[in-house]
Amino acid sequence: MPIEPFRTTSHELLDRLAPASGSSPFVCPGSANAVSRAIHLARLNAAWPGCDHCEWRFDSEGLAERTVLETERIRSQRIDGIRRTEFGIRGQYINDLDRQTAADLTRIFSACLHEQSAQDEVDDEASRSPRETRPGRSVVTQPETSAASFQTVAPVIVGYDGRSASVDLAIGVVAAIREYGMPVLDVGRCTAASIQEAARCFHECCGAILVTGAGSPDAWAGVDIFDRRGDAVPVVWKDFGVQLEHVSSDAATFLKLRLPEAAVRRRWARRLTRQSGFHDVVNFEDRYRDWLLQWYPKQSGLRILVRTEDILLQQRMVWISQKTGLEIICRGRHDSAVTPHIALTMMIPEDDRQFHVLNAFGQPVNSERLAMALNRAMHTQSSHTTAHADAASDRFWLTDAARTGSRRSTESIHDALVTLGLIARLTESKRLTGDL
Repeated sequence: MPIEPFRTTSHELLDRLAPASGSSPFVCPGSANAVSRAIHLARLNAAWPGCDHCEWRFDSEGLAERTVLETERIRSQRIDGIRRTEFGIRGQYINDLDRQTAADLTRIFSACLHEQSAQDEVDDEASRSPRETRPGRSVVTQPETSAASFQTVAPVIVGYDGRSASVDLAIGVVAAIREYGMPVLDVGRCTAASIQEAARCFHECCGAILVTGAGSPDAWAGVDIFDRRGDAVPVVWKDFGVQLEHVSSDAATFLKLRLPEAAVRRRWARRLTRQSGFHDVVNFEDRYRDWLLQWYPKQSGLRILVRTEDILLQQRMVWISQKTGLEIICRGRHDSAVTPHIALTMMIPEDDRQFHVLNAFGQPVNSERLAMALNRAMHTQSSHTTAHADAASDRFWLTDAARTGSRRSTESIHDALVTLGLIARLTESKRLTGDL
């Protein structure tokens, strides 16, 4: 008589391994039976999806700290949907944020930029002559009952970062802006700091849109929107039928966008004019590098270490080193090789408006301490530049009183490479010795 082979399902195996009822508190979501602590830890170690909402997910004693951090990262990435951020939105590429979705959201951003630009135009009318016009803008004529009103349409600066998904999304972003009727100044591959400098240089623009996934995992993408001063543009999402859902996870708390149906989204496709906006490709990188060079010393023998993964930032550092003689060593953020005789170390993430500074002894320098040291060093010379810091967010920025914005206000500069150049220049002139 043949022997029947042993067969068992995974559920039967768990039932055999599970402890007797009441002897274990570990009950997985969706299950009525308790599991042993060994199975509980094994599921945590494997980042099992059921653990995302389990009340026992924090009981991880016995797992390595590195494993716990990795599983937390996986759980945070598993949360679907499009998140709202300070300057725009983020979402998983293709799964949540594809070219069409990015184009739909860009129509909202374009409407907000145009509305804010029109309001700025009204505010500036009092300070301009009635016959004074702004060159470089197209004019929109809207018929009214008695007379025609003329409304200017300012161009939008568009760029993208080095993520592979950004090029694809940028195509949809540019198309959506042009379909809306707004001109596009395409600066191509850039960074957050350089596109904000472009907005300051092109005074006729109404703002900038950067396709970037900075601050999110590698598989994510996003869109950031800035006004002409580099500030975030307010978006009243409910006016476009978009609901905001408050989501809390182990890693963070954020707002999730609940987009309406396609029929509602089609209403976002309204146009300002009968014609699409023009599309100009602008080589702004050379102009940006020349402006960066003004912040660095003419000649220097300092040795500086810059840690960044961005290829464009590394190329800028090599160019500055060749122009000034400043010895800049570029390495990845996780490169553990020791470099001796370093006067300064700067770590720059994807968003190059932010950075972390280490002094010659490898000690971190917070933003407040850095601002105080720079202001003390610049006080010895009649400088029009001042440094500022926000203790709550640990952010740092510079203001240049000699350079005013389009609305006659002093502009803020959030740029890691500019700050690095100012530190090098003050250190080379012996004004910053020992302050860091």
